[in-house]
Amino acid sequence: MLSCILLTLVAGGAEITLETPLNDVVGNGQTCAVLLDRYRAAEPPHSTPPRNMPKEQLERFTMGGTIAVGEMFVDDTLGGKGSHYQFPAGDVDHMVNSAASMLKPGSRGRRRLASMDQWLFSALDEHSISGGHVAIFGSMSPWYEAIAVAAGAEAVTTLEYNKLTYDHPKMHTATPAEVELPAGGGFDFAFSISSFDHDGLGRYGDPVHPDGDLLAMRTAMCMLRPGGLLFLSVPVGPDVVVWNLHRRYGEVRLPHLLYGWDVLDVVGWNQEKLTADANWRRSYEPIFVLRAPAARDEL
Repeated sequence: MLSCILLTLVAGGAEITLETPLNDVVGNGQTCAVLLDRYRAAEPPHSTPPRNMPKEQLERFTMGGTIAVGEMFVDDTLGGKGSHYQFPAGDVDHMVNSAASMLKPGSRGRRRLASMDQWLFSALDEHSISGGHVAIFGSMSPWYEAIAVAAGAEAVTTLEYNKLTYDHPKMHTATPAEVELPAGGGFDFAFSISSFDHDGLGRYGDPVHPDGDLLAMRTAMCMLRPGGLLFLSVPVGPDVVVWNLHRRYGEVRLPHLLYGWDVLDVVGWNQEKLTADANWRRSYEPIFVLRAPAARDEL
């Protein structure tokens, strides 16, 4: 069952109208201990993703047929071998310096970026991460890690199913099995940029699960300290799950994705995009700034 609420966000002046779910799809039995154990148990890629959506899970992937289905198969496991992206110190330093220049007031460099990255910089103008420990969920290059470092992060930990090597003293990488939460209750901040919309589709070697994205959001909540911030981008528009490329979030699934979070800001938000017909190959991804609950027993 759904009930309609109007969220008026003072920061950024965004007004978002969403049907807020009364029931938690993930379920009350999914405690932080259970979610973290599940996350840590995820194995590195060892086989190619299934080419087609499992028929027996169609009902759940489409939330009872309320979400459209598209097809575009992508195998980022490299045939089940897994990937290992490596960036030497010189390349990473160049990214950090570029990000630092774009964080300066009046920077013209931002204009050359895609809208999503421009909106992320704008979000960081309003919500400081300086001095914090930042988690990055999903990565193939250290660009967002570089932004975090340039924005003053004390440490950055990238969490990824595949192996990574980013040569920088403030950057650390870990697979799910290697995850250790910082002392003090978890990470101070987290970025999930074009990442969680893929979870559960197997594209990157992650476990196939109809609610993989919702579980990822809840797991991120558990990894943040109480009151910690998540900077999130996902494709927004009429609901569709494109096997196995990504999901797009509209009136049906977006409320479930945001369930339990305090929405502080949405940079780049356009309410009309939520329902306007659009090709799923052309992605619109505003930046949501979300705050985790103040207490773990609220999960």
